[in-house]
Amino acid sequence: MSKVALILGSLRRPGQGIGIANWLTPVLRQALNNPNSRHPSSSQMDVVFVDPTKPPLPLGAITDGTHVPADIRDPAKHPNPAVREWATFVSSCSGFVVLSPEYNGSYPGELKNALDHLYWEWRNKPVVVVTYGSSGGKRCATLLRSLLGGAFKMQLAQKEVAIKWPKGSANVPTEGEPPEWLKAFEPDVLEAIEEMKRLMAKPQP
Repeated sequence: MSKVALILGSLRRPGQGIGIANWLTPVLRQALNNPNSRHPSSSQMDVVFVDPTKPPLPLGAITDGTHVPADIRDPAKHPNPAVREWATFVSSCSGFVVLSPEYNGSYPGELKNALDHLYWEWRNKPVVVVTYGSSGGKRCATLLRSLLGGAFKMQLAQKEVAIKWPKGSANVPTEGEPPEWLKAFEPDVLEAIEEMKRLMAKPQP
């Protein structure tokens, strides 16, 4: 079964990321497998949640100066076993949804670290960026999209999903029904996933 990884960019606990991912995962799964889509999948697709606090993450700082990730094209050739596991997982995915909060106008350092351990594994992979924060995480999204589409040469869905936090709202629950205000962003997610499916259907170079 093909899979799309939902990568949470924040280690913060408690935080909003787990709750949003809890809402987002079934929405993604339904959208990816919608038979009435303009770009229906040729097979069932699963959504795999990547929790940055659990293996194969976190990876720690890049301390091995004997090579740079761009030197290694074969995921099995990474010398660090944890990075090798991460590289193999990333290579096995058909696409990615990166879910990130905005911290001080940018994305979290732990997300950048997870991305920077690899290079070729990201190349040409379709990706949707979902950000959240008091202003929707738009500054974070701009920087993240520049990184993913620029340095890593991923195929970016142009539709942005920016989840703006209502003033005074409580934390998104990690289980059960999501708050009504969060459901309002579902059309944006569906549009972005439709674009991702189109990108996944294109022949890869």
